[in-house]
Amino acid sequence: MTPGLAPTAARWRLAIAALAACVPVWLTGAPVAASLPSPPFAMSLDVSPDGAGNRVTVRVEPRPALTNTPEAFDLYVVQLQGFQQALFLTTSGAWSPTPVSVQRGLSASRSAPIAAGWTDDRFGSMHVMVIGARIATDPLVRSNWLFRPILKNVHLRARQADDPQRGEVLLVTGLLGGLSAIAVAIVLWLPRGRRSEDDAR
Repeated sequence: MTPGLAPTAARWRLAIAALAACVPVWLTGAPVAASLPSPPFAMSLDVSPDGAGNRVTVRVEPRPALTNTPEAFDLYVVQLQGFQQALFLTTSGAWSPTPVSVQRGLSASRSAPIAAGWTDDRFGSMHVMVIGARIATDPLVRSNWLFRPILKNVHLRARQADDPQRGEVLLVTGLLGGLSAIAVAIVLWLPRGRRSEDDAR
């Protein structure tokens, strides 16, 4: 098989492995993250089928007892795409290449649960990070972070459209079974035909 004809699954595995290798580099670019306090919130992810794709929901629950930071912050949901490349989730569920927060001016001591989501028709894996940064600052500059970011891996399930239909599976199985039976018959018939020729001689 030539490299240009590599299976799609192999390409996905290579892409995921490359991204996984980039994420630690992305996060460890500066030691400032290690000295930051724990975030005053917890993050959870939910993936559920939605038509031909998946509905991914990010939930952020407040945990004010984890920090004494009085400073307000903006909350960002970020999709990492490689070495220092990121997309930002908007309140409408779209991804933006420019920094956009899902909630502005949050307080560590007074905040309500937040849910943000999007529909994704891909299959594979992606890295999502939640960042709490100082108000109106660049969230990709680590010195603007008030808390340690939370990074999680999202596993996107196979789309329903990608699953073979039952009729197609039965047809393919029947064809393969028929071809196998013909091949076995040929293998069994050839020695018998040769013996008949030898007896005739």
